Amino acid sequence: MSAILSETEIFKACRTLFGAEVDLSLDFLSYLQPSGVKVAYRQKVKETHPDTFVGDAAQKRRQTGLFQEVAAAYELIGHFFKQRERGVALVGRSYSSPRPTQPQSTKPPGGFRSSRPTQERPQARRPSGWGASPRQSHLYCGKLPGRTLEFGLFLYYQRLIDYRQLVEALVWQRRQRPNLGDIAQRWGWLTEQEIRAILNSRGHLRRFGEKAVHLQYLSERQLQTLLYYQRSQQQRLGEFFIEKKILTAADIERLVLEQQAHNQKIAAELLRANR
Repeated sequence: MSAILSETEIFKACRTLFGAEVDLSLDFLSYLQPSGVKVAYRQKVKETHPDTFVGDAAQKRRQTGLFQEVAAAYELIGHFFKQRERGVALVGRSYSSPRPTQPQSTKPPGGFRSSRPTQERPQARRPSGWGASPRQSHLYCGKLPGRTLEFGLFLYYQRLIDYRQLVEALVWQRRQRPNLGDIAQRWGWLTEQEIRAILNSRGHLRRFGEKAVHLQYLSERQLQTLLYYQRSQQQRLGEFFIEKKILTAADIERLVLEQQAHNQKIAAELLRANR
């Protein structure tokens, strides 16, 4: 496939694999990874493969059509990943100046809202009206990877959230934090014209900061300073799952400790192996 893909095509393919209720955006696409798409594709294949519907010719024909749609969607998203790696923008994508910084919500001391601890293992859930709860078949199947994990991935590999929820949480967190371009402009490191030049730059680099350094608008030290400040201003990922009633504050506090213990164990094992 040599033609440049459009947003409409990719969004339609994502709905085919992840379901109509998925909250699609360019942020969603930026976090989309082949591993998560493969999990969704395998599940859809199980649900739609015509061989599982024996005896009913009409139903089998319908399933054949659905199965072909799933296969086509998976292939299309595969082309999207290749296109993304080459730095080719989707048709219909607009390059605009950074959005205004959203005011940061205040949180009580300690980060998360307090709640009485629970001894039971949390189960992924959602309130009615927000979206379907993840089915067990949509959760990760396998062992916890033997590497350090960010908090969202830790929840995913612990089978507490599905891949779609993980991406939606990352998109939510990204939207809460101030934009790098906004910060750099406030600090006098970039002008509005320079920001537009960075946004409109094409190539294999996809992140704003990487482009800014590559084009020599920012130094590597300036970029790291901006990223550190940006991270300090964003809401914690766990707040998303509390807000959507997927997990409780007590669940999050306990899982943060479990994630830290996992990462410390992996770091210690790597240290021993390198001695």
